Amino acid sequence: KNTGADMAKTSEIIKILEEYAPPELAESWDNSGWQVFFGNDNTSKVLLCLSVTDEVINQAVELGCNLIVSHHPVIFKPLKVIKDVKIIKAIQRGIQIYSLHTNCDKTNRGTSDLIAQKLNLKKTAVLNDFVRVGLAPYEMTLDELVSFVKLAFNVERIKLVNNARKTMIKTIAVCAGAGADFIQEVEKYNIDAYVTSEVKYHDALDSRRAVILDVGHFESEKPFVEEIKNLLENKKHRIEVVVAKEKPAWEYV
Repeated sequence: KNTGADMAKTSEIIKILEEYAPPELAESWDNSGWQVFFGNDNTSKVLLCLSVTDEVINQAVELGCNLIVSHHPVIFKPLKVIKDVKIIKAIQRGIQIYSLHTNCDKTNRGTSDLIAQKLNLKKTAVLNDFVRVGLAPYEMTLDELVSFVKLAFNVERIKLVNNARKTMIKTIAVCAGAGADFIQEVEKYNIDAYVTSEVKYHDALDSRRAVILDVGHFESEKPFVEEIKNLLENKKHRIEVVVAKEKPAWEYV
């Protein structure tokens, strides 16, 4: 069991995280930051995840982690009563929870930047706070892009929308997480392809100029966990970091 001397300072961990993704970057509707906080400045072990689920809390307990760092906040709206089992269990077990959500999406080397890097995009630029755009590694056919994206995200299936009937791809925009709201903005710039997730039926119908590749919400944000792991492990602090075992909320059958 870790003693106080073996533990990292929670405040130092949060400082590293907030230097990477400043809290002031978060959207006004967001609830990035502390979700469960006791003021405990001794962290035995950090568990990293995209979403705080019952299973993630159980993993934290089993692994002896008393700090969870997640991408999605576990609390979005003000609570009038605490009845969420996972929040209650975290409190009972003395597990603090901190989230980096839209501030992590918008920061330098944030979630969309990580996708651009994963796809080896060249000459990347900021389209807006959440969307990045760049050149494909080479001019490729749509079939080549589909195969490339599947390989990059380690998925067997993606949703493809090609109302524009494009066959060749030069420019690619990317947005981690739910990026359907930006389809029209992407199409204003005559970008060939848009890699994102959470594209609904009518979003797909209304698309006219860009090929849309929906890789899945979970899949598009997975790079977040490795980025935070590298960030914490590269610092000169004795921070023990574990990545939670997670999977998408559904599977294809």
